[in-house]
Amino acid sequence: MTKPRQPQGRADRSQARGIAESPSDYAWNVNFNNGNSNLNNQNNQGRVRAVRSVLPSASGESQGATQGEVGFRDLHSAWQRARRRKVPSQNQLQFEAHWIDGLLDLQQQINAGTWQPRRTTCFIATKPKARQIHAPDFADRIVHHWLVPQLEAIYEPGFIHHSYANRRGKGTHAAVAALRKQVRQVHSGQRGGFYLQLDIRNFFNTIHRPTLYRMLKQRMQRRHVPLTAQRVAHALLRRSVERQGVLHRSTAAERAHVPPHKRLENAPPGCGLPVGNLSSQFFANVYLDALDQFVKHTLKAPRYLRYVDDFVLVHHSRDQLQAWLEQITTFLRETLRLELKADIRLRPLTDGIDFLGYVTYPTHTRVRSRVVRHARTALRAWHHHHATPQGARCTPAEFRNLGSIWASYRGHFSNADSYRLVHLFHARHPWLASLTTIPRRFDHRTEGRRITVRIHHA
Repeated sequence: MTKPRQPQGRADRSQARGIAESPSDYAWNVNFNNGNSNLNNQNNQGRVRAVRSVLPSASGESQGATQGEVGFRDLHSAWQRARRRKVPSQNQLQFEAHWIDGLLDLQQQINAGTWQPRRTTCFIATKPKARQIHAPDFADRIVHHWLVPQLEAIYEPGFIHHSYANRRGKGTHAAVAALRKQVRQVHSGQRGGFYLQLDIRNFFNTIHRPTLYRMLKQRMQRRHVPLTAQRVAHALLRRSVERQGVLHRSTAAERAHVPPHKRLENAPPGCGLPVGNLSSQFFANVYLDALDQFVKHTLKAPRYLRYVDDFVLVHHSRDQLQAWLEQITTFLRETLRLELKADIRLRPLTDGIDFLGYVTYPTHTRVRSRVVRHARTALRAWHHHHATPQGARCTPAEFRNLGSIWASYRGHFSNADSYRLVHLFHARHPWLASLTTIPRRFDHRTEGRRITVRIHHA
């Protein structure tokens, strides 16, 4: 008697068990409570999910995502970037309690073209001056970290070298170093020279979103950016933050410190980007790239650099800088709908350029006096709060926090000619020498207790 043929393939085994299964669309059920898999939903109390669409294929793409659609792996990477080096907020913890569901929901919304920004959380930052900060919902932060790298890939090669804000390998210290070099080039050749320093009035609140989107749309279509990314960029710029919804985490007294024209809710129709978003930082560079290209390729200014909306031109001729000022003013008004601040500085290089926390002269660089005052205030306040006749009475965390404060200011000072300044701080606060090492008595047994740390006094 001939034995029946045993099923060999996965489809054959399923048919032998009476399970109808399409050879082109396999899926299995997973018990998310313990990670065990079973083929027939046995003993998992119904806690199952078809996971075919989230498994990586041999090519590295997420299965179930056609060309141009966002894959689960893409959003998972964006989630990891969004949470990196961040203190978890309540909003983030709520998302991460069900992060797989959250990422799958984002994937479905983006691919279907229905994704819309959620309401933001607005709070008031007081230093260096009062301003509104709009923190996006954590799910939206994930979308920002998915979108911005795609747009950076097509924009970064075209940005000018001397644009220093929110770009990899740039930053404030690189900008100040470049300015120092430009100043010395002009001054060493002419033994004189001038600078023109300009700032845009109320920049983020006056960015015209339709103009910005037209810039983005042209580049995205020319470079064949996926339709999903184009839709998300449009969703971010189509509506104002107020229409999306705002949760205020500040008192009326705190909001009163922000001038009315600096509040995003008072921005002109069609204008305004929220400060505090990764997407806003990138969009600001896109918007002002038009200015960069105009200055470098139309005006052909040889020495120009920009950090966000603060930019400087250096030249040996005052008349040339005056002519460029008039052309820049016209370009900003007619092309980008922006206005310059009234504080226009056209001065000799020997007066010093107050830029990004430093004052740059042809022969040396000083730390801005306001930064020095803040450092003195912070150190004096800590010492006044914790000092006792025997030493500083504090917890290990409070002592480390003091070390972080001084290290931050010391790092800022190190990018200037600050030997005498640091020496003066140590002369006025000799106990700073105690910050070079953590006392041995600080260990896990004393972490939550207040301990007297012997510090050096004058």
